[in-house]
Amino acid sequence: MKNFAKLLVLALAVAMVATMFAFSVSAAPATEPGADPTKLVPGSDKVIFIKDAPRDESYVVTGELEGDGTGTDANNPLKPAEHEDFDPSADYPKWHLTTAFYQATEMLAETGGTIVICGPVYFGEKECWGSGASVRDVFTANFKNNVIKFTSVWDGVDYRETADAKMIVNTPAMVSILGSSIWENIDIATVAGGRAITFDEYCTYVGEGINCYPTDEAFEGVNTNYISLGAGHRYAKSTGENPTLTVMSGTYNYITGGMWGTVASASMEEANVNLTLGGTTTVLGQIFGTVQSKAPFSGNVNITINGGTYECDINLVGPTGMTNTDGIATLKINGGNFANAWSINQASMGATNNMPAACTVDFTGWTGEDVQLGFANAIITDITDVKLPEGKTAEYLQGLVDAYKPEETEPEETEPEATQPEATDPAESQPAEATDPVEETEPEASTPSEGENEGEDKADEKEEGGNGWI
Repeated sequence: MKNFAKLLVLALAVAMVATMFAFSVSAAPATEPGADPTKLVPGSDKVIFIKDAPRDESYVVTGELEGDGTGTDANNPLKPAEHEDFDPSADYPKWHLTTAFYQATEMLAETGGTIVICGPVYFGEKECWGSGASVRDVFTANFKNNVIKFTSVWDGVDYRETADAKMIVNTPAMVSILGSSIWENIDIATVAGGRAITFDEYCTYVGEGINCYPTDEAFEGVNTNYISLGAGHRYAKSTGENPTLTVMSGTYNYITGGMWGTVASASMEEANVNLTLGGTTTVLGQIFGTVQSKAPFSGNVNITINGGTYECDINLVGPTGMTNTDGIATLKINGGNFANAWSINQASMGATNNMPAACTVDFTGWTGEDVQLGFANAIITDITDVKLPEGKTAEYLQGLVDAYKPEETEPEETEPEATQPEATDPAESQPAEATDPVEETEPEASTPSEGENEGEDKADEKEEGGNGWI
């Protein structure tokens, strides 16, 4: 009996250690503290080429892909196979599983590698999972920290020029990248407003050569019709994560350093946000250090701006404030164009919960033109801890702003072509119908299926200790 008791105690001890180990593995953050997105490289030398079968102007498939479907080169792009987890009769079919985009990430999930977008790749209703009228999800496979690079330039060929390569995002698609990734030399076209790509808290580098634009030229410059980026997830609750995103090119509506808020019950707790913007990045809507809507946030925020153009609000904290009382928010601005920026704020207008316990704007590393420094300093609203470079006073900078005159370009003079006027009766015509730009609305929470969000307790479940849902 004593031996049995000893064996039982030993077995319980082993089980407890195993449980603790399993918990420690599953609790590991998606991105380790101090990770540097600029140091990311593809996890292997594997390369997969993807593009859609031919589609018409309404994005309906009209033909078949050429080639053998293996994805080995642009002449043989990956042809999606039947997926064992896809059930077309489900209430909410997992259409994303049937795309080459998903299946390419699944093929590289254990190794990482490169995905070459060598033609148009479309995301619409039949590439998504969920039930929302305006918001559903296009997930990748969960490739975690096996880095995948996404590009349209390979071996000296720019498939944007030779094959009209681009990602096209339409309602209701929201693209969720479930792993550490690199993005370079890709066009991202949006058919509708309110679309976003989120990176699930993994270390992400959006490098050079990203071009973002609405498919309808009538909406060029309308912020809501450009893609948004979110460093965090869209649904899952998380604790102790370090979302780390660097963006060096592209034009965006919103950029969030934390999660893409969808429902108030999914929170980001004890997070350390690291958002870096530079290069030719342009933001037309808003920057949020935490979340853009609904989701509670606690933790700290670090935003660094090294360059780019900002015609937007810059909010260190989003509309839900901070639920912790000791949060620190720091904005370092070292360069950039702020001539048309709107404001720099502790938090979004009307933010709830707490403001940061400490909030700083640090210009001491400024390397740009003094007048742009003046523009940035002039739009700070409610942050009192402002550090200017040595020898630069607020009065001096304001003087530069007051004296600033934008460069004017003289229109080229041309001689009008002489024509003989033709006498005609004036014709009556109706004015052209006016169309308003897409109205920006709060994101709609898609109703996920098969336990994706049963009650909100399932929202934080991760596959095999990863950070995604699939």
